[in-house]
Amino acid sequence: MRRDTRSGLLDAAQIRLAEHGYAGTSIRDLAADVGIKESSVYKHFRSKQALLEGVLERAEERVAATAQALGVSVDDPDAAASTYATIDLGHLTAVAEGFLQMWLHDEEFVALRRLLTLEQYRTPAAGTLLRQLVVTQPLAFQSQIFARLIDAGAFRPANPEATALAFWGPVLAILTLAGEQRAEAEARRLLGIHLEHFRATHVTDAATQGEES
Repeated sequence: MRRDTRSGLLDAAQIRLAEHGYAGTSIRDLAADVGIKESSVYKHFRSKQALLEGVLERAEERVAATAQALGVSVDDPDAAASTYATIDLGHLTAVAEGFLQMWLHDEEFVALRRLLTLEQYRTPAAGTLLRQLVVTQPLAFQSQIFARLIDAGAFRPANPEATALAFWGPVLAILTLAGEQRAEAEARRLLGIHLEHFRATHVTDAATQGEES
């Protein structure tokens, strides 16, 4: 029952935060939505910010599940590097488009992303979580992956952080284009161009020949 109540509070928080914002959402209202006493909320979450963080954690679980379905990892840099060391352009494109699909069409993820985007200037906690979701975590993880790929000779020598920026910066711009202008077809076209260019720039000839053989 504890797990069901916790999930119910996360569901209620996601809905209310999206509709009323962080400041307009109260613990009392969330408790009423779930049918429990206000004091009972604190058995599951110590504060409203903890609830917001819980919503983010659940979104990250959806990202991990999406990655698993696409045959990649977003939480184990060694496993991810092993996959990307031998991935061909077709599979890489399928992975990128799978994440684009989630970014644009997964209702739970979209709701959280929009909430954090709207709240980032009014609520410091929301701004921190948004940067964590779309900037700091991806860059840190990708830096670890590229460091391993460079050490293994699959990528040309370079600064791993700079390589991560070269990869994620355009991806983030493309995601913004697709989300704000609803230009999904154009976003997919640009994503393909970016992936092909990035591979041509950073993947070594030996790694490319290994894929073709």
